Order: sequence, then structure tokens, then C-alpha cells
Amino acid sequence: MLAGAVCIGGLPGTSSAAGPEVGVFEAAVSDEWEIAVFLCAPSVELCEKETATGPQKQAIQALLEGLPEVTEVRFVDRASAYKSFRADFAANKPMLKEVRAKEIPESFRVRVRQGAERERVREAVLNRPGVRQVIDEAEYYGDESAIAREPDVNVFFCSEGSELPACKSGRGRANGKATTPKEKKAVVAALKGAREVKSYVFWSRATAYRNFVRTYSDNEAFVSAVKVSDMPESYRVTMRPEVGWRSMTRKLASMPGVSQVYNQRCQLLKAKLRVEYGFLLELEDTRRLRDSKVCAAVR
Repeated sequence: MLAGAVCIGGLPGTSSAAGPEVGVFEAAVSDEWEIAVFLCAPSVELCEKETATGPQKQAIQALLEGLPEVTEVRFVDRASAYKSFRADFAANKPMLKEVRAKEIPESFRVRVRQGAERERVREAVLNRPGVRQVIDEAEYYGDESAIAREPDVNVFFCSEGSELPACKSGRGRANGKATTPKEKKAVVAALKGAREVKSYVFWSRATAYRNFVRTYSDNEAFVSAVKVSDMPESYRVTMRPEVGWRSMTRKLASMPGVSQVYNQRCQLLKAKLRVEYGFLLELEDTRRLRDSKVCAAVR
């Protein structure tokens, strides 16, 4: 999962297709983190098939360079971005086959001076003509030490009335119901017998809610909108780093009563696609860029 992010599987209003990636970030922000200003192109979402024009690019660059918080602005053209993309994902042949150069947006990369208000920079350029989206690396990557504190794999169970596909079908009489004791026992048996698994701990709804409230204590509106019953039960799993995780997480995801499984290695890869290359996986063609291809090279 992303640094500093708390994953809350199946909360109302979160995405069930790409997986909820809700988080708060308490990063030690430095001027090394860039703000990426991705530009419009006909092949990308959110821009109504329009391309950022020359004058629009000039206006965006002038605006950024005129902000007192900004120390550096550099332009990344499509050819350079695509070359970098192919180098970063060289081991992932299925995804390289699907993504074409024209699908990688051009961008401005912005450095902000230490201690400056980064959100002011983001808001200044957001929704300007020719801008597709603006992403601050600090909000996605944050403090790397936070990654180590997150479980390697989260196994979420179904809740009563869940609309997630894995909970609605393929479970016989349990379809649409909360995970049964028999289904939970099967998951525990799979975890206990897996050589990839180092340890695991069960999180009840109450445990998940306590951690949720502590994490979002500065957002009263969000906390007040969520009840204990909204929280899914789960297992938080620590994996052995020297072995591959993918086959085990795929097995867990296919088990009856399991709503979703999050592999941290895969989540970090998806974060890279969003932050460094401007992909909005929840809006892209989910058939072409589903998890099985995006994370095909993940061990």
C-alpha cells in the first residue's frame, strides 16, 4: 500500500474496481518531492479528447515560474516520458504491449522550496486550460518508514449486503452475506500452511474502526460519516521478503468470502503509474490495465 495510507476495503463511496486507496499523509516533506502537472491529450481521460495547445503550455509554464514557492520548472515531452516508462516497466511485457506512446501525457515537473505551501502551487494550476491533473509526489510517497509499518498483504472479508462481485456470487447460499465461519476457517488454513506467510493477525470491525478514528482524527466530518459496521473484518499479513507473494495473494483473492486482497508491492507499482506517468487506473480501460497486467511482474 502507499506510504502513510490506510486501506479501508469496501467503505461506502470508495472504488471497488481499482481498490480504495484512501489515506492521510504525515510525510517529512522535502524539496526533493516534485509536483507533476499532467497535460491534456486526445488519448487520455478528463480532457474531452483535447490537446494542450502551445499557448496553453506557455501560459502554464509562465504561471508556475512566477509563483514564489517554485524553485524549478522542467518540461517532460511525450517521447522522454515514454522512454522512461518502458525502462521502468521493462520486466512487465503484458503492460508494455498494451500502453502506447500517445497514452503517456506530457507534463511539467515542479520543485517547491523547503517549507513552502505546496497546496497553493497545486491549486494555482489545477483546472487551468490544458491541464489534466496535478499530483504532488509528497502526498503519495511520503515518509518511506511508513511503508515498513504497513502489512505486506491485507485480506478483507465480505460484509453483509456487500456489492463487491466476489461477495455477490460464487459462494452458493452465502452470496450477498457476510463471510461465514467456514469461509474464515478456510482462509486461516491457507495462511497457516503457506510458506510465503511469516505471520498474520485478525482485525475485527472494532479494531479496524479504532485505527480508522486514530488515523483520521483531524477530519471530523469523515470520521462522523463512518460507523463501526462499515468497517470490514480482515487479516493483516506479514510475508517473507525472500519469496514471491503474487501466487499466494491470487489464491487468497479467489477464496469464497474474501472481498479484496491488497498486495503492497502491487499497490506501490500502481502508485508509480499514477504519480510519475499520470495514469488514472480507475478511469482507464479496465480490461487492458486490470491488476493482472499492471502487476504481472510483481513477485
